[in-house]
Amino acid sequence: MDFKRIYTSSKTYIVLLVIAIILLLFSTSMAYRQIMLTQKSAELVVHTLQVHNAIGDLTTHYTKAESEEFRQELLNDKPANTAFEAYKLEGKKIMDTLSALTKDNELQVARIKPLSALLSKLNGQLIDLEVANYQDSENIVQARQLQKIKIGKTLYEIRSIKNRMLENEERLMHERKEKYAFHKSLTPNMLLVLAFFALSVFIISFFRIYNNKLKIRKSEAFLKSVLSTTDNIVNYYEPVFDSDKNPMDFKIVFANECNRDYLGIEPNDMLDKSVIKAHPLHKDYEEIKELIQSYNEKNKVIFDRQLIVNEKRMWFRCLVTPLAEGILVTYRNSTPEEEAKQMELNLKKRLENQNLMLLDNRALLTNIFKSITHIVMHFKSIRDEDGKIVDFEILFVNDKISPLTGDIPDDIKNSKVSEVYPNIFKLGVFEHLVKAIENDQPQNYEVPYNRNGTVKWFRATAIKLGDGVTITSRDVTEEKEKTEQIIKLNEQLVIQNSILKEAERMAKTGSFFWDMDTNVSEVSDNFHKMLGYGPNEFLPSFEKYREFIHPEDLEEFEKIGLNPVEKILTKEHTYRIVTKQGRLKHFKTNGQFINRNDTMVMVGVVQDVTETIEAEEELLKSNLELKSRNSELESFNRVASHDLQEPLRKIQLFALRIEDTEAEKFSVKSQEYFSKVIKAVHRMQSLIQNLLAYSRIDSSKKDFEKIDLNTVLEKVKEDLSTSMHDSQAEIISDNLPKVKGVVFQMEQLFTNLISNAIKYKNANKTPKIQIQYTKVPASELPQYILKSSRQYHKISFVDNGIGFNQQYAEKIFEVFQRLHQKTEYSGTGIGLAICKKIVENHNGYMYATATEGVGAEFIVYLPEL
Repeated sequence: MDFKRIYTSSKTYIVLLVIAIILLLFSTSMAYRQIMLTQKSAELVVHTLQVHNAIGDLTTHYTKAESEEFRQELLNDKPANTAFEAYKLEGKKIMDTLSALTKDNELQVARIKPLSALLSKLNGQLIDLEVANYQDSENIVQARQLQKIKIGKTLYEIRSIKNRMLENEERLMHERKEKYAFHKSLTPNMLLVLAFFALSVFIISFFRIYNNKLKIRKSEAFLKSVLSTTDNIVNYYEPVFDSDKNPMDFKIVFANECNRDYLGIEPNDMLDKSVIKAHPLHKDYEEIKELIQSYNEKNKVIFDRQLIVNEKRMWFRCLVTPLAEGILVTYRNSTPEEEAKQMELNLKKRLENQNLMLLDNRALLTNIFKSITHIVMHFKSIRDEDGKIVDFEILFVNDKISPLTGDIPDDIKNSKVSEVYPNIFKLGVFEHLVKAIENDQPQNYEVPYNRNGTVKWFRATAIKLGDGVTITSRDVTEEKEKTEQIIKLNEQLVIQNSILKEAERMAKTGSFFWDMDTNVSEVSDNFHKMLGYGPNEFLPSFEKYREFIHPEDLEEFEKIGLNPVEKILTKEHTYRIVTKQGRLKHFKTNGQFINRNDTMVMVGVVQDVTETIEAEEELLKSNLELKSRNSELESFNRVASHDLQEPLRKIQLFALRIEDTEAEKFSVKSQEYFSKVIKAVHRMQSLIQNLLAYSRIDSSKKDFEKIDLNTVLEKVKEDLSTSMHDSQAEIISDNLPKVKGVVFQMEQLFTNLISNAIKYKNANKTPKIQIQYTKVPASELPQYILKSSRQYHKISFVDNGIGFNQQYAEKIFEVFQRLHQKTEYSGTGIGLAICKKIVENHNGYMYATATEGVGAEFIVYLPEL
């Protein structure tokens, strides 16, 4: 076999070359991008200078209107009016230039429109000033003065807009100059870095390829050594295709020495030959289907084969593995295992036969003990005023009593037992007789009888009859020692049977026995109970059991149930039954056929799997509901992240434009209302962002890492440094532990709790926050919390703020729940809900305690690493 061709494919080197080319192209594109960014920055700086120059031309233009010489020029040029027309044309040209240059700046575009209107207004006022010069001499001075005041106001408004435009362009100029300087300095450095990076990649790729080549050579030598020493047949086949390009056979490319050891075939004689023709384990198309399946599906396939080699049956376990352009087939000799299985099966059958014989012997012994009688007596109960049995009256005694006691049956008839046989009270016989009557259950007992110094043992059975008891007893003195071992064995069988019945009850299973020749069936008591009946309440048979099968499952039951019976095969089957009470249950049956005394019998087990199936259905339903809720949550996230925020952004943009252009015209009341609109927009944006943050805390997140909470605390302090400085807040912390979690969620947890403590500070106290730590056992957490660790980190955030009423300790963790008006304290009411969700996402627990006016304590439990 050519291992080098299989394992040292040139594809590896082609892939490495493609990666190197991609990296080179990436480096070149990055350099080109940096140059284009530098060029764009330069163009933006030039564009800003052009806008700045246009604004300067505008300043020069409207400044002419303030010049008395320009006004006199307009007056002197009245007949032709060429100077005024030139002035108007100049203003229009400047505004067109500004409009073209600022069309990509929405803020400047918004200012161009009122500026054009003001220039038009200024032109009109200049015309009115000329007209005033031709009025009567008495009004000319007053009219000119009035027009000059109007021109001054217009020029002031133009100058205000111009100044704001100039400020905006100066800011843009500063930003673009910085960006240009940054790109200008970064471009050569990036070119150098990318060139060095590309060179490094080529060098690393070269050494990597060279090292891989050395490893492949070592692997090839190692693999050949393994194949020459293995105890398994290892062959490599390549497919032979038909006209439709489908594999129809395989060509043997490699075969190791084990082919000779197990099959007696020389490996070299098999090479380049058809598998069907050369390999004894694959003689036709049906026997290579597993090989074709593995090749087509690119999956491993395992199957077993039997083979007669030198008149000896052998078993092989075959493993087919796709490899390169063919398949690698490993044949392991499993003959010893199969022979061991066969021996185990034979032994199991012998044990089952012996167990059935023991059960039959137990039933036979029980019948013999009940049927054999020697002495028969019948006693009638004698009761006191309370109905309690105090003695018995002898009504019948057979003749077998005479040889034992010497009593004549007729002489002791109608006598009291206490007078004839007083020893029954000392020997405990009286208690057995009472139990037989009161419990209506037969009582078996043994009693000794001493006559003339000789002790004989009698075994008796007491059975209730009416309000009396019938006792049958026999002499077991000679049998006692002989049957002691049998009795002990019987007791053991009774105990085992009791354990089996209890096990069936606990596992909700029942057992059955079916003689297929006589159609006689026996089922366990628990099987009767599973069908809603008492023990032996109906005569079991296959036809009777069909009546319990659900009508919809009956056809399938007969199809699956009778087929294994006809073929004597073991088959597991799940179906529905209807109990005597009409309850629907799911049963799973598994039977095994055994041969007993040349008779085929089935012994099987039936299990009630109703709860399991119902639980699976409930779980499926829960999963579907969860998927639906997740879909709704994703839909909400999309709406909240775009559809809800887009109108707010537009409101904010137009509000800023109104503020820039119309703020000076607002009354005090209007300014107050406008300020409330801006605040409401900011609050709505904060609500949406917090709600998104709450919904994006994913409990299924598994990318936990080891986190030092001391580092988290330091970062949070740095983020909140401004608010801590303004409020003079002090944070005192114990040495905090390391936990498993998501870093940004831990930072958000600490940020929310500390910022809350600062926000809800006591006006008469300097804020003081204590972060206390201790390790506690899991038993300290509530019982309903699912514990994931034996030890937990307990972290307490204690402040001296305004606190809250303890009755709201649960409410504060709900979304949008606030204990104060938004005019008192800012916020959205989601912060603590986010905290609790973060803690639960880390398999922890969180709660709060507080006292109004004193302070609050938030306790967090996180599992130990």
